[in-house]
Amino acid sequence: MIRPGGGQRATVLHIAPTPFFADRGCHIRIRNEVEALRHYPYRLIVCTYHHGHDVEDIDIRRIPAVPGYIKLDAGYSPFRFLADFFLFFLVLKTVWQERPTLLHCHLHEGALIGWAVKICLFWRKMRVLMDMQGSLSGELAAYKTFESCGPFSFLLSFFRAIEGLICRMPDFFFCSSRQSCQVLEKEFKVSPEKILLLQDVVPDVFFETAPQQVVQKKRFQDMIPQDKQVILYTGSLLPGKGIQHILEAMTALCAERDDLFFVLVGYPLEGAEQYVRQHQLEQFCLLPGQVAYCDLSDWLALGDLALEPKEADSGEASGKLLHYMAAGLPVVCFATENNQKMLGEAGYYAPSYDGQGLAAGIKAALAEGERACKKGEQGRKVVSAQYSSAAAGQLLHEVYGRFIKPLSRDSA
Repeated sequence: MIRPGGGQRATVLHIAPTPFFADRGCHIRIRNEVEALRHYPYRLIVCTYHHGHDVEDIDIRRIPAVPGYIKLDAGYSPFRFLADFFLFFLVLKTVWQERPTLLHCHLHEGALIGWAVKICLFWRKMRVLMDMQGSLSGELAAYKTFESCGPFSFLLSFFRAIEGLICRMPDFFFCSSRQSCQVLEKEFKVSPEKILLLQDVVPDVFFETAPQQVVQKKRFQDMIPQDKQVILYTGSLLPGKGIQHILEAMTALCAERDDLFFVLVGYPLEGAEQYVRQHQLEQFCLLPGQVAYCDLSDWLALGDLALEPKEADSGEASGKLLHYMAAGLPVVCFATENNQKMLGEAGYYAPSYDGQGLAAGIKAALAEGERACKKGEQGRKVVSAQYSSAAAGQLLHEVYGRFIKPLSRDSA
């Protein structure tokens, strides 16, 4: 018998159609889920693209290299179709050799690949679980993938139809946000019994005592003025993540006050660097580029205030928001359902979904001083109680246990 807690470990194969690991939200979620199960009786394998960084103690299997595909940041790439084709055969080979009981599929492409492999090896009677981090068509719209395609703009509707078909395939869904749960229930008619809200988690290391801000500012004193308040953002520097709202807010605020300094941690840098040069904001802003996840806590310790400018279009959750809260930072964001559920009264909400609204929220938070710090500590307590790795591991373990059944000799 193969059951959690039994003498034999069950094998679970994670399908990650992305260049894992690349120090960004989607990848951080996958990594944290795998590591949250470290103390449970599972053998975990991750099948992914050819590029990305290896992670210690995670069994990662990669596709052959796709010539010309080096993109690590989020968003559409035409090379992904070929990468997913190779990933299907890698998963098929790995399933044949390793005999997993469950296929834990990340993103819609992962669910499609997992379902196809399940059909090919139907006698194995594997179960397909989908980890949904947002709406596929919503993400394409957020990244404006088809806006410039002219007569081919109908492709967005095509992908929405494909998304509906994919959402009929899995046996169970993990959702990173309440909005994703609602999309499944209301738009794709998935039974609520097949859906579990599994929001992003923060590893325990982020709850340890972080270096004091003064120490961190001294460490970065050649790059960050010591006498200014640091406004922090960590994440992809892409329109789909709301970076344009931060740049607009930065322009407005730096035109009327000189006590602020923005640190925008992430990549790709090209668009943000060009904007900063054109608007002569170099003295008010630092763009350090990609930062390793293991170093993120050091950068969080620099901030006086953190920003989450993402809108609700794609239905994605906000892992960065949890990390801000774990660091005890006051947060300014838009009043999306997910942000309000997570932050509650601990957040500062922009009055409008644009750069001017974000600037107004920043002003309000900075004006409150000590009260803003208390809100940050309030958020830290919420995350510590509800979003730990231990809590996520327990939820995953309970769901896995529903589907891991005794395997007969014939089915194996």
